Amino acid sequence: MKLMHTKLPDFKKKVQEAGKKLRPETEVELKGLENMESAKLASLRVGRIEEEIIEITQDPNVAKVEVTVLPQIPETIHCVVIKGVQKDGTSKKTILESMFITTPAPECYYHDSEVVEDRRVSYD
Repeated sequence: MKLMHTKLPDFKKKVQEAGKKLRPETEVELKGLENMESAKLASLRVGRIEEEIIEITQDPNVAKVEVTVLPQIPETIHCVVIKGVQKDGTSKKTILESMFITTPAPECYYHDSEVVEDRRVSYD
């Protein structure tokens, strides 16, 4: 399983490294994962996202790369928006990618509770 999944902190580091690979002065902004403390991401998708960030930064006019992760099916599938921003603030190219993010189940947070009251809405 270790080779199939990338831990969240490693993903954040890989995004930064990919954005600065061709030009270290390129600004890289990652948004959408601020509230996620622990997660695992599919390593093959992480590699694709790294390649796509490098593709965006091949344009010498790109000064900043914005990587935004948006929930598509919130429990698992997220949409990753990789956008190259030029010095004047306009966007020249954007790549959309899907990312599967696995987060801990609720049970991980209440496993030591004596009483658990489940008041969530049932969708039966």
